[in-house]
Amino acid sequence: MASKVTPPLRLLIDIPAWQAEVLKMPAPAIACGALLLLKMHQWRIGPIPDDDVALARITATSPAEWKKLRKSIEPLFIVKYGEWLREDWNDELEASYDAVNKASRAGKKANEVRWGRTKRASESESESDRSRSPNPILNNKGTVAARSGKPKGPQPWANDVQPEFLADVLMAETALGVRGAA
Repeated sequence: MASKVTPPLRLLIDIPAWQAEVLKMPAPAIACGALLLLKMHQWRIGPIPDDDVALARITATSPAEWKKLRKSIEPLFIVKYGEWLREDWNDELEASYDAVNKASRAGKKANEVRWGRTKRASESESESDRSRSPNPILNNKGTVAARSGKPKGPQPWANDVQPEFLADVLMAETALGVRGAA
């Protein structure tokens, strides 16, 4: 199953150009709202269909209102192949995708620098994946102390322990063959 590509959430609007375009239309408030709704549709859903019923629904107008509004809005678009196209909107959307991809690449590069490894496509950052790691305590990355080479707590054997106890531990570790493993 192919993954769904989520469009960027930030809609770009060049306010002076937008006002110049809309204020010369009859009923500029309605035209401004309709254009904004058309732009949001193109960014979030895709191409704008050349269908009066669909366009009325997208612009939140009645079919009669859309029929009047279409005369002033249609010249702003290239109506071709059953779609309404705006090259400037396509360019803005492409620039937004480029910005999102650039930020994603920068984040991945920073992650690689920080953790010293690249993230595989199959890896997940979910808690369940971390709990399935071979050593859940270290989370496959080690502790900060282990990565820096400096112990975080007191040195081993630094506690005041009875000498007899240490002799018993040494004897048990030797018998088990685990001397120095800790």
